[in-house]
Amino acid sequence: MNKDHHCRRGGDGTGKDGSGADGELQREAAVVAPSPVRMTPSKGSAKNRVGLDELLCQQSKFLTTSRMLRLFSGGMKSPKDGMRIIYIDGAWDMFHPGHIALLEAAKKRGDYLIVGVHGDALVNQERGCNLPLMNLHERVLSILGCRFVDDVLIDAPQVISPVMIQSLRIDEVVYGFNGDDEISSSKKLKRYNHAMDAGIYVELPPPSPSSKNYFSFASIIERIQENQAMFQAKITRKKEAEEEFYTQKYESLPTKSSSEQQ
Repeated sequence: MNKDHHCRRGGDGTGKDGSGADGELQREAAVVAPSPVRMTPSKGSAKNRVGLDELLCQQSKFLTTSRMLRLFSGGMKSPKDGMRIIYIDGAWDMFHPGHIALLEAAKKRGDYLIVGVHGDALVNQERGCNLPLMNLHERVLSILGCRFVDDVLIDAPQVISPVMIQSLRIDEVVYGFNGDDEISSSKKLKRYNHAMDAGIYVELPPPSPSSKNYFSFASIIERIQENQAMFQAKITRKKEAEEEFYTQKYESLPTKSSSEQQ
């Protein structure tokens, strides 16, 4: 899946041909795409684990600016009167086909889909370890790039309150299995209690393990562990491309003399 899939074109028409400020931003996004961080594999030799961990823990130079958010959210519009508004939330870490299938199913239940993306602290509190692998900004951009999504609630609250339901004009709150965020019945009751009381809570049936829509975060980790050498080489190439891009773009710029600065 390339960056052109994620970057919605249109809106005010800027950047369609790759020119201008937004066109430059698209090229930068293609080089400095969001990357997972902070994961420590459980398999492989100690030397390989340290090497891969060092690469993953290097912070990307990817910067989330308002222009970047505008580029990814181009074409998004407010819901019109009479539209049935659906809300679904989650961590959406390492955005994968299971997430897409769930969002597609949620969108089919209405006309306008709002997706809540939980903050890093909340995800870590709920799932522990070094999670999430992708930070909030990276996960938001992943969701913004999905064609089934109409709007995104950034740093969404864990508990869906009556005020939130009224403010966003939510007609239905959806919960579904996406391979990542399965929660206990007690936590589910606390999280969706107000939506349940309002009669707008719907739980979608989980896909069969043999279904093509059954995809999980764990399966991604297993694939990475099984292909550690290839994955490490991929991360290395990305870092090299990133360094080359920033070197050519910024370090070659002339600096102002001390007299000019004064």
